[in-house]
Amino acid sequence: MNKKIMLVDMDAFFVSCEVAARPKLRGKPVGVCTGPQRGGVVASVSYEARKYGVKAGMPTFKVRDLCPGITLIPADAIKYAYISDSIMEYLKNKFEKVEIFSVDEAFIDVTNVKDPIEVGMEVKDHIKKTFHTPLTIGIGPSRVIAKMACEVSKPDGLLEIKESELLDKLGHLEVYEIPGIGERSGEALRSMGIRTVQDLWEVDEGLLTRKFGIRGKWFKDLAMGKDTGFFTLLENGAPLKSIGHSETFPRDIIDEEEIKNYTLYLCEKVGRRLRKHKVMGYGISVYIRYYDFTGNGISRKFAKPLFTTSEIYNSALFLLNQIREIKPVRLIGVSVFALAPVKIQLSIFNDDCKEVRLERTLDKINDTYGDFTVRRARLAGMQSIHHAIPPRGIPR
Repeated sequence: MNKKIMLVDMDAFFVSCEVAARPKLRGKPVGVCTGPQRGGVVASVSYEARKYGVKAGMPTFKVRDLCPGITLIPADAIKYAYISDSIMEYLKNKFEKVEIFSVDEAFIDVTNVKDPIEVGMEVKDHIKKTFHTPLTIGIGPSRVIAKMACEVSKPDGLLEIKESELLDKLGHLEVYEIPGIGERSGEALRSMGIRTVQDLWEVDEGLLTRKFGIRGKWFKDLAMGKDTGFFTLLENGAPLKSIGHSETFPRDIIDEEEIKNYTLYLCEKVGRRLRKHKVMGYGISVYIRYYDFTGNGISRKFAKPLFTTSEIYNSALFLLNQIREIKPVRLIGVSVFALAPVKIQLSIFNDDCKEVRLERTLDKINDTYGDFTVRRARLAGMQSIHHAIPPRGIPR
């Protein structure tokens, strides 16, 4: 039996959550931003605002220039996380195989569903009535086709594309519109005369691999509707190369202690995910972005692996101090790489392993009762850590 994948994709999710709470804003240009100050950035924009050229990631001062009448609302990540969790819980209760792809997207295996279109309409109706947030559903024989079906039918659409219909319905799309390619690679492809999905179908694979390496084959496979690249992480459980976490803060920060607190918060998130996947890392990368959108990054490998939050934090802070400039910080990212399976022999006489035991116990409590139910003393008075925009990607 041919596989059928359904993608549930919330439309302008952060904005939709805010409009649901403020119905008078429906149909108007609205943006959710990381902060009201001039240096803020919009994380999500309504379709009405997009007509003016406004895009997610733009600084708020540019957004106001393009669309003077736009309503900008500070991000409320707690609200979005709650609504996202509620929607995902509904999907997991309704379907057997649900893969959460990001805070506002989930892939669902509907191979054994008799009428995916009818079920898709039921899902749309329930979510819109319960949460008052619009969504688009795409259905196809692979994740990438389901994703493209969503993109061409947004907003508030529902579309199934069969494998035999791929060129007819998607052949005209620009290459940068293919999930997994993006604008920069799309520009490189266009410089070779490859502009559309159909062009990628017809180009010689050898030419692509000579230009892009393995990514060239991925580009052609994606255009032909085959799951590859990050789409296969869900399918095959491909080995993780790194585990990281970065967040854009709700306001620019410059206080030394506050920067340390945010760094510890990020390292806690990374450490929990390392332990969840039962891996440790021999390298760490740190990235910092400032209020003026400049940034610095640094990486370092170590002889001893990183596994506990304390080890990750101490290493990250050491690297951060080497590259940090004295100006307001907008974003910090921490990533552990060179991963390997955990090889720690627990012993009651080993201080390092006592730390591992303690952190695993804390992980269990926080997994059961919610993130940071139990937290380190440095984070005890930190109320704003959940107000940063949550990242997109896998694992959630």
